[in-house]
Amino acid sequence: MHPLAEKVAELARTQNLFPGSCKILVAVSGGLDSMVLLDLLIKAELKLKSRLVVAHFNHQLRGVESDADAVFVEETARSYGLPFELGSENVSLKAKELSGGIESAAREFRHSFFVSLSSRLGCQTVVLGHHSDDQVETFFIRLFRGAGSRGLAGMSVLSSSHLDSEIKLVRPLLELRRAEIEAYAQELGIDHREDESNNNTRFLRNKIRHNLLPYMSELWNPSIYQHIIKTMVLVGDDSDCIDELAIKWLSKMDTPFNELPVAIQRNVLQRQLFSKSVESSFDLVESLRIHVDKAIEVSPGKRLLRNETGKIELLPYMNDRVFSIDRCEIDLFDQKDEIEFGGVKFWFKSTLGGLDKLAELGQKSNREVFDASSIGSHITLRHWNPGDRFQPIGLTNEKKLQDLFVNQKISSLERHRRVIGESDDGRLFWVNGLRIADPFKVTESTTELLLFHWEE
Repeated sequence: MHPLAEKVAELARTQNLFPGSCKILVAVSGGLDSMVLLDLLIKAELKLKSRLVVAHFNHQLRGVESDADAVFVEETARSYGLPFELGSENVSLKAKELSGGIESAAREFRHSFFVSLSSRLGCQTVVLGHHSDDQVETFFIRLFRGAGSRGLAGMSVLSSSHLDSEIKLVRPLLELRRAEIEAYAQELGIDHREDESNNNTRFLRNKIRHNLLPYMSELWNPSIYQHIIKTMVLVGDDSDCIDELAIKWLSKMDTPFNELPVAIQRNVLQRQLFSKSVESSFDLVESLRIHVDKAIEVSPGKRLLRNETGKIELLPYMNDRVFSIDRCEIDLFDQKDEIEFGGVKFWFKSTLGGLDKLAELGQKSNREVFDASSIGSHITLRHWNPGDRFQPIGLTNEKKLQDLFVNQKISSLERHRRVIGESDDGRLFWVNGLRIADPFKVTESTTELLLFHWEE
């Protein structure tokens, strides 16, 4: 057995890369790496041949050349006596529709095809041809884009698909250098397709491969590849530790969120965003980490917040309206019709009178009565903001509205649903569920009443 095949076989056995008897999907582009990968899987004496399925994805980026790649891979699969599966997508067009980059679109559509095909065929494993040089290039790509420790740790020999955790991604060549793979192909005469776009330095990966790394290797350190790989291992170990602590905290939440180390706070938030299908970014995670109970819009009509316990909550729609609409300003003198805000309907009516009139009106569950002069001619309906203060009727001092919510065991999500009334001078005169504010109650000196009706 060839020494390279022995390396692959040893790695597969020690890490149990191909357990069971299910079909194994091999991603083959037709390029050097994937063609060597396919050959090694057959020759590594792992008894895998009967389980292998060759899969190729045509990105339609190079016209007839792309079609020729697909034909070449199919013919190769047939020559090995292996089944062949083909997927295709106009990636350039899709990237424009999604306002994204071609590289990232190609990667996502290709991966989606492999995962869906695996599910259809009953495969639990997708084998990919990434090698050590790819790792180093990926390190710099992610470094330039501001990745965290998990991103800088790079790829693993064995990992799970982000689209389906049941599908395992296996990279048997990850510990091999590109030069070893090229030497194997030359020695055994393995044919492959050349993609001219791999030489186009318009793409960041190619810039790193053809310009940056040779420059660093020649003028700074010939061992740059080995040093970067060591760094990735160290960063990966640190990231694994943070992952473990974050998962443990999420299962128990036995330490206050604000007492956790910052790295664990970020990891906890990233995991929750992923579980809610919200794309994570540094700015979003930092906003959630720093601000408690602050609604943050992540897409049109979709807002979320991080409560005091550290949990992220999605703020849903109410009555076909997003309840987090900023505010509704009302001129009480001009207002004739009902107002709807936050899924609640409101009516306002002024009438002459004081305490006697208040007693005559009696009490209703969906109505409050205020001293009209203390409120003024304009009011604002809005939702709660951290820092709001409120003086409930019967108390002599204002309290933080958040503390009142906590005392009443009102959840963070519900707090953002509650509608608040703000007077002409910016004070809160009413909070849904907490009745009226003391400074706006009817007194002996009241001569005009404001009747405030609502219906949820």
